[in-house]
Amino acid sequence: MSGLAQVEIERDVADAAERRAAEAGLTVTTYISLLLRRNFERAPDEESVLAYDHVDSAGEFHIDREPNEDDESYRRRFALYENLFGRHD
Repeated sequence: MSGLAQVEIERDVADAAERRAAEAGLTVTTYISLLLRRNFERAPDEESVLAYDHVDSAGEFHIDREPNEDDESYRRRFALYENLFGRHD
């Protein structure tokens, strides 16, 4: 047994993983393995924030709206992330 498993993912997810792996200087296999390990090591119902997913090198926030999220909820979440991860020069 090789110790590897084949996983099927959608093309857009694979493309995003490829971009993020390249940004981190990792192979796609290593990047996805790290994501899966983090997920399995998390306690049930534990949430995490991956800051590099939300802030680019210029400090701009790119926060995706949750499904069915209203404007007020999105604004509150955006303000929270900006307060936590924004540049406070």
